Amino acid sequence: MSLAMSSSITSFFARVAALALLLLPLSPRAADMSQTITLHPGWNAIYVSVQPNDNEIESVFANIPVRSVWRWIPGREQVQFIRDPSEGLENVEGWFAWFPEPRPDAMLTNLFTIDGNTAYLVRLPEDAGTRQLTIHGKPRFIPTQWRPDDFTLTGLPVAGSNPPTFSEFFSQSPAHASQPIYRLDNADGRWKPVSGSTPISANEAYWIRTQGNSRYQGRMHLVLDQGESLAFDAAFDEMRFVLRNLSGVNGSFQIERLGSTRVPLSLRTEDPETGEVGWPDLPDVETIDAPANKDVFITLSIKRPQFTQQRMEQLIAITDELGQRIVLHVGGDVVQPGALPARPAGMGAAGAKAGGDNPLLFAGLWIGEVVIDKVSEAQNGGTTPVTVGSSAFTQRFLVHVNAQGQARLLKDVIQMWEEGTMRPSSIDPSYQEVDQPGRYVLLTNKQLISLYSGVAGRDGTPVGIRYSSIGYDFPGETLDFTGVFGPGGEISTTIVMPPQLPTNPFLHRYHPDHNNLDEQFLNYLPEAFEVQRNVQMAFTPDDPSGSNGPGWGDSLIGGTFAESITGLHRNTIFTSGTFHLRRASPVTVLNQ
Repeated sequence: MSLAMSSSITSFFARVAALALLLLPLSPRAADMSQTITLHPGWNAIYVSVQPNDNEIESVFANIPVRSVWRWIPGREQVQFIRDPSEGLENVEGWFAWFPEPRPDAMLTNLFTIDGNTAYLVRLPEDAGTRQLTIHGKPRFIPTQWRPDDFTLTGLPVAGSNPPTFSEFFSQSPAHASQPIYRLDNADGRWKPVSGSTPISANEAYWIRTQGNSRYQGRMHLVLDQGESLAFDAAFDEMRFVLRNLSGVNGSFQIERLGSTRVPLSLRTEDPETGEVGWPDLPDVETIDAPANKDVFITLSIKRPQFTQQRMEQLIAITDELGQRIVLHVGGDVVQPGALPARPAGMGAAGAKAGGDNPLLFAGLWIGEVVIDKVSEAQNGGTTPVTVGSSAFTQRFLVHVNAQGQARLLKDVIQMWEEGTMRPSSIDPSYQEVDQPGRYVLLTNKQLISLYSGVAGRDGTPVGIRYSSIGYDFPGETLDFTGVFGPGGEISTTIVMPPQLPTNPFLHRYHPDHNNLDEQFLNYLPEAFEVQRNVQMAFTPDDPSGSNGPGWGDSLIGGTFAESITGLHRNTIFTSGTFHLRRASPVTVLNQ
């Protein structure tokens, strides 16, 4: 077969794979939730707790006769508290508004979207009657940012039924003790103080004053390790969050799966007596003990080999026994959005034929360790590795797999960031919106570093993240493996360390017999021995350590390792052990 014909066939299959990707069953709305808010004629103070799928303000309030919608975006100045909104908010610093067409004041509009976790004032005509506003979207966890020694316009994370009163909710917060709270009275459209015995409404916004600084979020305090949701990106198989019971009495937390979709999740458990760790499936409802004034650490892992779709999403509700409720969005992709098709239903990683049918299943950067625990007795000419006992040693290993399944050994690689591009918003041209999003890049060519931005801060300067391996060196930047990368497959390569390689063990720059120079120190004369390392890595369906932890078979793989080294000793040295690799990045290309 000619090279041109082979290239054409490869291109054909690439197009077929791309077309098949478009036909995959996706469920982008599987983890939506709906928030229904009752609007009355006149002024309404509402709290939007979900991020709308379509957040253009015209779409959110479609078919509802709205006179105006207002949002308070505070600056550094003190809040100018206005008891009666009808007195006019247009000239008050910090208020932004939307006036629908064809109202004559529509030209004054400077509010264009509705965002989650945000309070709004909505004014309906006096003859509009009661209306139901239903918003479809996803929850985002954003803790309340209290303004010190000032009022904050916000809602509170409580359940829709049997919510706590204001006194109960703020009972453990000195910064809110005896501080005034105002709610908007729909009858006359004025802000009026509420008593501590008033139940909190989940859909309502209140002016709440804070004395001093506060980070209080309620008697159930949630802390996410990162982000606003449980987003299992390609590099994350486990995510942890912390629940704090600040009520002063022992209680319990409940984690409940919402909706009909079930993302494959496991919950980390640990036996307090033996320390044994387990990963049982997360049930529909899980109750967890919450000792008073203690932190409860919850770790969830995602099981991508059990995915039946490229992307799976779900909502989970976290509640306590005191009426507080927080909903989190959970989502994950097989590797990255749009990068690869899903496994057939019921096919695990071991059934994927080591990615031979779909190389993208294991594409990306893999970082791991090789543990050498057996070495042959070279002095006796032995060829069978024998156990070294407690003298086993570990070496870092870097492998990159491209979109075609070609695995390459790396010495080092730097993760950088390519900035995205912006364009004027189609809604409001005075604002900029994302045109092309930024992306991560992987560089082995250091001359390209100046073209990209860093991804981590060091002394106030963004820098790249460098991964390196000192145990495996060779000329050039990469070294190809032969074979198939992934569970059930095997890869191998030969690492040649020529006499002039700086890490050649026989090279000594300042020793006249080992510096690869003639007696005049002018001309190259090979004096160091060439060393060759033949490396073989066989991937096993199960974890060689026996644990099969979270992500095994998908973002965590491993198996047995074998190596023969010639040139280092008069006899070939044979070693063996095990290896584990974890996917650190889904980027399938290098240096671009």
